[in-house]
Amino acid sequence: MGDSQDSDPFLVTPETDEYDALGFLVRNRGVRYSPFEIASRTDISEANASKTLTHLSEEELVEHDKGTYYVDPDRAEHLKNRLESVDAAVRLFEAAPDDDAYAEPGWEDHVPSIDKNGKTESETTGPDLVEDPEE
Repeated sequence: MGDSQDSDPFLVTPETDEYDALGFLVRNRGVRYSPFEIASRTDISEANASKTLTHLSEEELVEHDKGTYYVDPDRAEHLKNRLESVDAAVRLFEAAPDDDAYAEPGWEDHVPSIDKNGKTESETTGPDLVEDPEE
């Protein structure tokens, strides 16, 4: 459990039972809880609590001993930072504009071109600059 884990993918994503359980155990570092106790203090159903905690234990994110689960206090700060990073990434994507003009087909048709003199296409083809075909 050294720094080599920093390069491993963090398999806990927001709005999952794993995220809720790990967050709870990180906040209560060093305290041991049964799956029932964790379920009663989080939004995790009793039916999913054991499976969720077993998965976290298998991924070596939480410790398991005599039917209880906990986060080692020595690893709690590292896990807290990882959870905060995941939260920050979620907030970043939620704050991104959903009206990305470049995602629309044909976006380049709406962008004026710039000629070698630095004028935009609309400046060089304005109404008084358009040649009259009848002249």
